[in-house]
Formats: sequence, structure tokens, C-alpha cells
Amino acid sequence: MRNYFKIVFLSLIVSACQSEREEILLITEELPSDKIEYQKKIVGQLSGEFTLGTTTLLKSRWEKDERKIAKEYLLELVATLGIDSKVQHYTAPNLNPAIDLILEPFRGTNVYGILPSTNNSEEYVVLGGHYDTGKRNAPGAIDNATGIALIYSVAKELSKLEVRNRNIVVVFFDQEEEELIGSKAFADYMIEQKWNVHSIHCFDMVGWDGDHDSAMETFSASKALLESYQDIAAQHDIPIKEIVIDPVGYERNSTDFDAFVPMGFNVIGAGECFYHRDSSPYKDSPQDTFETVDFDYLLSCSNLVEDVIKKIVTE
Repeated sequence: MRNYFKIVFLSLIVSACQSEREEILLITEELPSDKIEYQKKIVGQLSGEFTLGTTTLLKSRWEKDERKIAKEYLLELVATLGIDSKVQHYTAPNLNPAIDLILEPFRGTNVYGILPSTNNSEEYVVLGGHYDTGKRNAPGAIDNATGIALIYSVAKELSKLEVRNRNIVVVFFDQEEEELIGSKAFADYMIEQKWNVHSIHCFDMVGWDGDHDSAMETFSASKALLESYQDIAAQHDIPIKEIVIDPVGYERNSTDFDAFVPMGFNVIGAGECFYHRDSSPYKDSPQDTFETVDFDYLLSCSNLVEDVIKKIVTE
């Protein structure tokens, strides 16, 4: 019976991804059923702790070929949620158009899927995080495989709801580490598609809790979104450290959240306490490995975010 399930499982992945790829499977067995265990699996597979398929080891996600492997893996990962995995290929010109005559413009691929509402809603709640790493030879376990694992777990749990009054978009951005090119491209894409976006929730680095207070950091210009995280965090007995953003003249390029503020989206960013000085010291280095991830902290944050998004999509 288990072998039969595996065949069906792999067939579903192949069906969902075949329009985008004709390569070997990178997810060859069902993910663990326990949340913390499948989060470990996802982080480990993305950061070189575990192999993809039978032989592929993804030690970094910086080079073009490495990001291509990561993209293929994420297509399969989204398909395991039982939804269609899709790509948004984009081309972004250099800041000076004349440079395009000398250097190729930026090219990349965002991976996304839509968990539909149960009532034909035209509103979308977007959960996003980047999948590239900051430098060559950086495994990127915390930055940002943890964000990917959190988003996946939230979507997986929300897929079990009998009622979802808003669509949920799961998106993994390419090239965050290169001036947020991927998230800016996806923002343009949502505008082109004329999506009615209720809110965007970006997660970047969710694996370090040096002082063991379980705190999450949130940053937004939206009072309503900040309060939604504060209210649920209080129920979980988790401290929230807020940063209130002034959207007027906002021009930062530090994390995907920053791409959506100037375009007027209702957006919030969340993760470990980067701006409050309790964040991984191994960012963008070869030491950003699986062993440095605090998986209990990742689980705690995931459970909090799950309840926040659950409230938003069921209200």
C-alpha cells in the first residue's frame, strides 16, 4: 500500500510540473507528517544537509545553475500541497539601459502556487519569501530556507480548512539578494493580473533565537496588520517587536518586504529579530548551515503565523 501511495505521489508531482520541466525528480519520497520534521527536511534539502533525489546536493543557491535546481525543487514542493505549481519568468533591465548593450539584463524565475478559496473569492493573501542565497558557498539554511519552510507549513495547514474566504498565494522569489529583483517583478505581475490583494506577508530568516525569548519581529506601515500579529502573538505568549514603517518616500532594498511598500500594497514583514540584534551572525557566509537553525523557534513562529493567516482567510 505504501509503495502504491508513493507511485501516486510521484505521478501527481510529475503531472503538476511536466509543463515546466523534463528532468529527474528531486523529491522522491513523501515528506514527514510531523511539522517540525518536514520543516527540517525542507531546510536540509535546500541547504545541502540532505540530498535532492538520489545524488543532487544543493550547497548554495547563488549561481544561476544552483538557483535553477532550487527552482525545480520548489516546483515539486508546491505540487505536494495539491495545487498547481507555476513559474513567473522575468527579465529586468539594468538601471542604465545603455548597460544592456554590454551586459545581459537580469533574468530569473519566481515560483508560485495558488490555494483557492472555497467560495470563489477574488481576494488574495500572499505569503512570500526568497530562495536565493547572498553569496557563493553560502548554504542559506536560515537565510532563507527557514522562510520557505514556514510558508510551506502555513499553506499545508490552511489547505486542510473546510472554509477559506480568500485565495492564498504561496510565492518564492528569485534574486532577493540582487536588489529585490524577483519580488519587484512579482509585484508588477500582480498588478498586471489585476489581483485584488488583501495583504502580503513576507518572511525572511526565521531560525535564530539567541536570547530564547521566542520573539518575532514585524515591520509594516499597516496598523491593522501589525495588530493582527500582536493579537495572535499574545494568545501564543510570544513577544512581538514592532517596527512601524513610514511609506512616504520609502526606498529601502534590504528584504522582499521593501519591494511592495512603494507600490502601495498592504504588506507586512516578519522573522527573527534582525533589527533588534538577535539574528543569525552567519548570514551570507559558509556557516549559515542546517546545524545553526533553531527548529523549535521556527516551529513557534510558524504556528503563530498559521493562526494569523487562518483568521484573515476565514473572517
